[in-house]
Amino acid sequence: MHLNDVYVTVGTTKFDALINAMTSNQVLRALQDLKCQKLVLQHGNSTPVAEPEVRRIYEKYGIQVEQYQFRPNVEDIRAADVIIGHAGAGTCMDILNNGKAGLIVVNDELMDNHQLELARQLASENYLYYCRVHEVASKLGVLDFGALRPYEPATKNMQMFIEALKELMSQ
Repeated sequence: MHLNDVYVTVGTTKFDALINAMTSNQVLRALQDLKCQKLVLQHGNSTPVAEPEVRRIYEKYGIQVEQYQFRPNVEDIRAADVIIGHAGAGTCMDILNNGKAGLIVVNDELMDNHQLELARQLASENYLYYCRVHEVASKLGVLDFGALRPYEPATKNMQMFIEALKELMSQ
């Protein structure tokens, strides 16, 4: 499978570990193997990638890096072949409602983190894949994004999602 355009989002959070992982040599090699040409990083409150590093990535891997803190992301989502993002509910729903393949990354640094439960549920239904930050490179090398089940935003699916989210939030 070719992943020409990869969109990475951390939403409004600070998730430096994900931004750093996405620009690591291991992940960049995996993206290069998947024929990635463009990597868009929505870094939110995380530290942006330094311009010399952006140039190095293009020179070494042939991957154009675009980055920004915040902006409407509808076009980025639509253009992406895959979305890699933090495992927040909003990001998960953006991926699902736009019919995109996704790898959601659990941020273990958050307190009272319910991301893992949400990620496990969506993965068990074969809608998205999930992993931890240190697993991104290895997962990119083996996951079949074409095997994910398309999400149908029907009333029953949405009710199940809302009920699962309510249950997680009440714990």
